[in-house]
Amino acid sequence: MSGRLVTIVTLVALLAACGTAGRSPSAGETPGTAGPGPGSPGVTTAPRAPAASPSPDPSAPPWTQTEVSEWGGSMTSAVAFAADDVWAAGTVDEGETLITHWDGRAWREVAPPVRRRDEVFFRLLAASSRDELWVFSDDGRAWRRTGAGWAARGGLGGTTGADGTSGTASTGGTAGTAGPDRTNGTAGSGGLWLRTAAVAGPRDVWVAGTTRGDPARPFLGRWDGSEWSEPPLPPGAEVNDLGALSPRDVWAVGRSGGQAMIMHWTGERWDPVPAPPVPGARGTVLDRVLAVSPGEAWALGTAEVSDQERRQLLLRWDGSRWNEAGPLPEDTRLTAVESDGHGGIWAGGESRGAGDGDGGERTILHFDGARWTYGRTPGTQSGPVVNDLARSPDGDLVVAVGGNPDYDEDSEAWVWTRR
Repeated sequence: MSGRLVTIVTLVALLAACGTAGRSPSAGETPGTAGPGPGSPGVTTAPRAPAASPSPDPSAPPWTQTEVSEWGGSMTSAVAFAADDVWAAGTVDEGETLITHWDGRAWREVAPPVRRRDEVFFRLLAASSRDELWVFSDDGRAWRRTGAGWAARGGLGGTTGADGTSGTASTGGTAGTAGPDRTNGTAGSGGLWLRTAAVAGPRDVWVAGTTRGDPARPFLGRWDGSEWSEPPLPPGAEVNDLGALSPRDVWAVGRSGGQAMIMHWTGERWDPVPAPPVPGARGTVLDRVLAVSPGEAWALGTAEVSDQERRQLLLRWDGSRWNEAGPLPEDTRLTAVESDGHGGIWAGGESRGAGDGDGGERTILHFDGARWTYGRTPGTQSGPVVNDLARSPDGDLVVAVGGNPDYDEDSEAWVWTRR
């Protein structure tokens, strides 16, 4: 495997583990994502919500490490269709792309849709079903899984060739893919930085991010089954994450005018949805969204309450409005969220708690709607950060993927599982 060592775990080893998880990517802090903007002069500091203190759950099955690269990598995205059908993507060996598949017995590397592994960073996986599995590069190109291979689907920055190696965003664009004005196939002269993607169906694939030009600007893109277009965003709006349930039920979160922004796609238009106010906060931003059902969705974000203080936000959609879901846990910066299938969530991130040891026991937490708990996580890495979580629909398996960004080229690209 060209300079990398991948540990394969047998079915027996996996069955000794325990778990559940879901969705796609933010490698630590997403490049280009700005924090909350300044608020109006004279706004008072918000009263600090009491922080929750997570409790250990000694009865919970431990998380088990099932794949790890030798050095220089980070897994950034995961999708689970069943306990024996899981996909993960990231980089290893200081920049070589890796797409890998779990078949219930072992992780097996899958050939990427490019000839040179160090040419493209596959940041995101997204899917609406087994037949609609997509992979996206960080520069905005897209491929759909077809049988045993990949079919190029272009991107806002231009179309790719048969091997997926051409078509990086450029000033002139590439013929065959419509861009914002549906003529030149480009979303910006400096290329793209893709933050998020969601697949609602074969004719409804959404992506969002920023252009790499100077100045950079936010973009939102849509694949309609034949070409990409760029629907207009409200002035000042920036989308950080997308979550899709169907072609008529897609969530987008981010910020607009220094405050949290939530939009809902109904199949015909994006409707603004009010975010709950955070009393006294100078600015708010939402970074992640998880769509579970028409009556359940979750969002993670941050409120700026002073020059020195920011606190995390957890919001829940109850089918009619968004509300704060209660105090967030102490000493963990959350970066990923997934449903537990029972009205609660798994949340992963970066443990900052004292006494957790090198493994960071509080790296993955569980919230049942009332209290936070945590179980044992592998202690083989220092400073692990969860980039994504994925849960199989039957609930038998949860997958966490991540790396160790504080260690740069020594970071390990890892996959943890729990049953």
